[in-house]
Amino acid sequence: MTQRSPFRLMLIFFIGLAISVTFGLLSTALIFYFSDKSEAQLFFAAYMSSFKTVISLGLLLGTALIILITQNDIPKAVEEAFTDKQLSETDYFYYKKRFASLRISITFMSEFVVIGFIIFYYCSFPLSGLAEDLMIIAACAQYALGVYIGRKLIYLGMMVHALTTTKVTRNLFQERELDEINSYVHVASTLTIIAVYIHVVSYYGGPFSYDSMFGQNVKIFIILPAVIATPVLLIFNFYPRSVLRKLYSQSIDIAIKNLQKKMESETLSDYEKRAYLIEFNKMARDELRYSLQLSLTDLPIGITILIMVLEPLLKK
Repeated sequence: MTQRSPFRLMLIFFIGLAISVTFGLLSTALIFYFSDKSEAQLFFAAYMSSFKTVISLGLLLGTALIILITQNDIPKAVEEAFTDKQLSETDYFYYKKRFASLRISITFMSEFVVIGFIIFYYCSFPLSGLAEDLMIIAACAQYALGVYIGRKLIYLGMMVHALTTTKVTRNLFQERELDEINSYVHVASTLTIIAVYIHVVSYYGGPFSYDSMFGQNVKIFIILPAVIATPVLLIFNFYPRSVLRKLYSQSIDIAIKNLQKKMESETLSDYEKRAYLIEFNKMARDELRYSLQLSLTDLPIGITILIMVLEPLLKK
């Protein structure tokens, strides 16, 4: 499978940031034209600084674009590694269909746009008229993007999970044919963690007016994206590796059986053959364990997710 250039992914990510900056500038120009200079200045300050919307929206846009453009990478890797017959005996194609469904994506995004609108309407941005409407649009767009990303990750995780019932018939470990899954997990989960963290912290600490009948009681709902994202990211970041470990372990078993057959015609003693097989098995298992183990380098992921949820509450 062809690996995507990290520089291309970086460019895609920066496009998301550029779109966010452009939205902020165009919105400021619209407010200046249809309202007045002071309102435009207030919006610009809120968008760029007070709520850091330019950053949180840009991060979510960039992450969503990467997910959109690379969404077929894991299905392609899986379908190159297994036959249609093998996959048809699992729930893989069911989850793939739901993963690719535009209707389901739009439905989920629409529902969370409504939820986001309710939350930010009652939080009350310190703006009025068109300026407030544009800030709410930007905030609700982040909810839609976050749900889009989360839904894609959930179904990608379910597609990988479906492989647990697949019987491996050849050595996938030799060419690391499924390593694309592990790489995708790292990139997608890390970008999503950063984006959601920035969004939650920026809005939770933002200067909302809270002038509705609910007052500051509605503030707690701002951490909703972090609460929803936490189980999704934790499971998606760690679970696929356990699936890969199982599939690669079966691949090593197949490699050992093939090696045994080849060694039958070799002029070696039974002891030498057994020693060679034991050494081969040990090296392969060690390589598998070291490449997929949950090492200390993975701890920051879990810690960051936990802080993402707790920090706003601790600052209260």
